Amino acid sequence: MKQTNETNTAGKLNIIVQIFKKLRDYREKINRQMEKRYSPKFIASWTTGLAAVLLCLMLFVPNYLGVADDGSLSKVMRAAGLNYIQSDIDHIYNNYFVRTYSNVLTDFQKGDNSVSTHILVVKAAVWLDNLCTGDKYFDIRFLSLLYSIMYIPALWLFMKQACCMVKKFSEGVVIGVFGLLIFADVSYLTYFNSFYPEALWYVCILYCVGAALAFQRQNKLSRDILYFLILVLSALLLIFSKQQCAIAGILIAVFVLKLIFVRKHWLWNVLCIMTALFLTFTSLTSMVRLDSDFDQRSKYHAMTRGVLFQSDDPAATLSEFGIDSSYEMLTDTSSYDYLPFVKAENADVLQKEFYDQYTISDISMYYVRHPGKLFSMLDVATRAAFSIRRSYCGNYEESVGLPAQARSLFWSGWSTFKENSAPKTIGYIVILVIGIIMLYGRSYSLRPSENRRSTVVLDTLIMVLFICLSQAIISIVNSGDAELTQHCFLMGCGIDMMSYFVLVEILHKLNIL
Repeated sequence: MKQTNETNTAGKLNIIVQIFKKLRDYREKINRQMEKRYSPKFIASWTTGLAAVLLCLMLFVPNYLGVADDGSLSKVMRAAGLNYIQSDIDHIYNNYFVRTYSNVLTDFQKGDNSVSTHILVVKAAVWLDNLCTGDKYFDIRFLSLLYSIMYIPALWLFMKQACCMVKKFSEGVVIGVFGLLIFADVSYLTYFNSFYPEALWYVCILYCVGAALAFQRQNKLSRDILYFLILVLSALLLIFSKQQCAIAGILIAVFVLKLIFVRKHWLWNVLCIMTALFLTFTSLTSMVRLDSDFDQRSKYHAMTRGVLFQSDDPAATLSEFGIDSSYEMLTDTSSYDYLPFVKAENADVLQKEFYDQYTISDISMYYVRHPGKLFSMLDVATRAAFSIRRSYCGNYEESVGLPAQARSLFWSGWSTFKENSAPKTIGYIVILVIGIIMLYGRSYSLRPSENRRSTVVLDTLIMVLFICLSQAIISIVNSGDAELTQHCFLMGCGIDMMSYFVLVEILHKLNIL
């Protein structure tokens, strides 16, 4: 009986081996046939073309998809000269996506003088709508059209650089499919039909990473200058989109300094140094000139939902800030609660004994003194970053007839997997970093005489990592865990990018495709 079982097992293994050999032979046959026709541009073009089809189905074909207003978009709308047509809009917030707006403000609906690249893009869409229609209404699909025009070349450049890492057609196809699943997911594209800055952030980071990775190969000088310009211009759009993105400009400036070593010419060196200084200056300007992304309510949450939230002894922690220990009762409270313990924006009684006792700088220094608490908060931020979609915001118009806050399942495989099955811990990022160093660090060299283009991929992914961490830390220091969803989009996007390139290199190393 035992011998019979062993024979059956051996037979099954032999069948599996034969199937694997046939698949391998079929793969080699396809690769031989496509050897002369395969190129990174070929895969990137097909991936981008399919992404464009998905984009049209989501944004320009009924039922139109977008992201409902969570109540934070009024400032952007006023700055662009827009307002809701509906008189009763309370039931719309979070629940339904709105496609049409009024572009004529009354005296009561005063405009806002805020300026940012995000607002300029919205204004450009309003101008385009007026040019094409000439009516008094704004169709947000004009905004999604502008984002789409920016997105298609960005995705093409990004995918082309990913496909440059492999030489076989079969590997390129799989890389393209994964790229399509991740970077054309509904969680990303529905932001195009909204006034959230996430759409601009997404396009900019695709350009930045795609242009940065373009230096991994030896190029003509004209090509290197083109990629350099794309990197700098997309960085400027990102820097001036929101104050919280200013730090990203400094991190990109560090990467630009590293580009000194890809070409051995003093003019190139001067260009890199001057550009790095320019990006640093513009980043500091953005920090000073753009309005803060956080308010008094955020400051309240920075203490109650951040410092005290992770404290083992809230009373002792409060004493570090010179705050009476009786305020430990505010631990874990939020002004967003249905029945808030205190309304942060109206709590005059707290001003002297609570708010005036600490600043954001004090909170920053607290996390410097207690790095373990910051690490714990980063774990919370990582969980929030895995859900790029606003789970409390619907994707459909009210006229569609679906329940409030209904979200589309179309092309949501990646975002659904992340929300339900992915390991949402800071440990996952640590594993990603280890994987990146092991996979891309073997060819890393600091010798000036060697070709330093071999370090570009690792340098780029490290830049993405620090952008992720910077966005999380900014949100934690300024508002605890209360506003992570609103401010950690770039962290979630960066995790997707790092995961993607680790997957690409693992598949390439295994040679199973």
